[in-house]
Amino acid sequence: METSTVQVTPEHYLVRSPFLAWRIIEGEAVVISPQERELHSLNEVGTAIWRLADGSRTLAQIAQELTQTYDVTAEEVLPDVLAFAQALRDKGVAFISDHPTSEEEIEQAGGEQVG
Repeated sequence: METSTVQVTPEHYLVRSPFLAWRIIEGEAVVISPQERELHSLNEVGTAIWRLADGSRTLAQIAQELTQTYDVTAEEVLPDVLAFAQALRDKGVAFISDHPTSEEEIEQAGGEQVG
């Protein structure tokens, strides 16, 4: 899967790839990418972001939601959220969009970046 050179911004939406399997085990997400035969383990904060990555929230909104669970401001956590979203996209396990996007839309587009 190709990665885009577009810089991830707070206004982008993050959506999990529909082409993989994942489970929460002992509070942490385990993501399996069957095509690449890779296993990705996410820590507690990564798992929180992963759960919110349904394509309905901007990265800024995800950062804001993290402030409800963790003792951090949205301004403090936003750079980490952006970097994590970029890493997920680069690994091919999530997509970035400039508008709300569902896993179904990604699947219908054949796995191409939307928006």
